[in-house]
Amino acid sequence: MPRPRHLRPSRLLRLLGSSFDLIWMSIEQPSEASRSQLLGNFSLPGEFPTTTRKKFNPSASPELSEAAANSRQKLVKYAADLDLGSLPKHVASSVRDWLVRSATCGLIYQWVDLGLAFWPRWVRQTDCEKSGGEPSCSFPAGMECVRAETALIKILAWHCLENKKGDDGWRRLEADGSDGGTEMRTGQARKKCLWRQMPYPVVTACTCSCK
Repeated sequence: MPRPRHLRPSRLLRLLGSSFDLIWMSIEQPSEASRSQLLGNFSLPGEFPTTTRKKFNPSASPELSEAAANSRQKLVKYAADLDLGSLPKHVASSVRDWLVRSATCGLIYQWVDLGLAFWPRWVRQTDCEKSGGEPSCSFPAGMECVRAETALIKILAWHCLENKKGDDGWRRLEADGSDGGTEMRTGQARKKCLWRQMPYPVVTACTCSCK
């Protein structure tokens, strides 16, 4: 595991560069992640501590806003193509608006603590809103909100390779590392450890679809 000298925020911010995004990650424990919330959700061995799930406002991120707008535009088009000619105009308009609202799938999120081997260790994890006993997102019922779009953010992962100094694997690790890394000795083996950027998937949009 990284030692305190490997966890200096100023250095790690330089390594992560423009990939650091406060919308998706936090260096410190978020204020929403109270101790009681963590203890209430951290129940199984090996499970990440998390906060309670909350609705995610898409306006918090340009990417989320664009995805939500595109999704709504598609729903509006589908609703406009429905043949509701037998209904009065104002009733047909209300029905279309209701269908669009019902089929609009929001995002929920929770902060997840990935542990010391990742930086920033707190990441916002998103998913689709579940009906939770509420009516389905479709009419007639039977469809539900599922993941439609994902994006890859970048965080740092502490990566160690046990190898001999002259081997290709060691040289690749040196070439890929943004910093000089550090050498560690465990018994007779030597390890070179450093921070490397890694992709982390997040859900950015959901759609009403068949189960």
